[in-house]
Amino acid sequence: MSDIQAVTDTSEYKKPVYTVQISYVGIGAEFRLNDIPFYLESFSGQVDTEIPVSDKMMQGVNVLSIIVFTYLEGDDPVDDWHEDARVEATLYVREKGASSDERKLLTHVKVYPSRSPKVAAADSILIDGQELPVLNYEKKPWMFPRVEHHKQIVISRKTHPIKTPFPSWEWQSGGIIKDTKENYTSLLEAYRQEYVIHQKQDLKALKDSARKLAETQMIVNYYDDLDQAYEMLNLEESWKSKEQELFEFIEGERSRKYGLKLDIFADGKLARIMNDTGMQPILYIVKEARISIEYKFSFYKNKQGEWVYIM
Repeated sequence: MSDIQAVTDTSEYKKPVYTVQISYVGIGAEFRLNDIPFYLESFSGQVDTEIPVSDKMMQGVNVLSIIVFTYLEGDDPVDDWHEDARVEATLYVREKGASSDERKLLTHVKVYPSRSPKVAAADSILIDGQELPVLNYEKKPWMFPRVEHHKQIVISRKTHPIKTPFPSWEWQSGGIIKDTKENYTSLLEAYRQEYVIHQKQDLKALKDSARKLAETQMIVNYYDDLDQAYEMLNLEESWKSKEQELFEFIEGERSRKYGLKLDIFADGKLARIMNDTGMQPILYIVKEARISIEYKFSFYKNKQGEWVYIM
């Protein structure tokens, strides 16, 4: 296959939209951009879908990566790779409102984990002037208290330096977060403050809390004002539902039962409390079905040492 040219200066677009097309079969995988998770699959299946990632794009070099692991059967990982397992991800840009046929390639990775390391990623697209994907078989296994995946590969690839119309994100200037008991305790308290807002159904407090998130969404979706961003976020969805109820705040013995832990990502700049299934301390329950609706929170630590809900 001949080399292809990848887009680098996306500032030529009036309103660029960045997405990642993901595809996998017979595998478990977590997809990340700049070490920020945006899609997780622990159980075997076959999926081909496109995920918006504009809020995770940064000025300069961006890194697309996949943590690949054997899928779960019940609560345990299978022992070895499925012989037909594969996973790939492609980072694209296109003008807002344009069709998928008009997307331009930024970078691409593809891996067949059952193959030998020399050829496992050989089908990744050759891109002119861009380094080949890096395979890491030695990184610490993807692990949470209830699950440890001993079969694991991390595949990553850097883009060319990219110019975007977006500013440097606020969390990029935050402090490096360490995995300490103190950070877990203080972050859990930040979750508790969010929980109280949901208990009281205080819309003003909820909008104040989610303001940074709304500001980011206003920028990347090219909204005219914050009201459009709040409308897209649909902050009151669970409050308005007659079928949902707020579950008890998850802490103490219950958090140990569910396997909650401090999870640090974005190269140490963002954190959340969650378990291996994605559960966080705040969730809603559908009363009749008794299934959970899991709320996603990511925080950074500002210069004053305060946790800020940002993503």
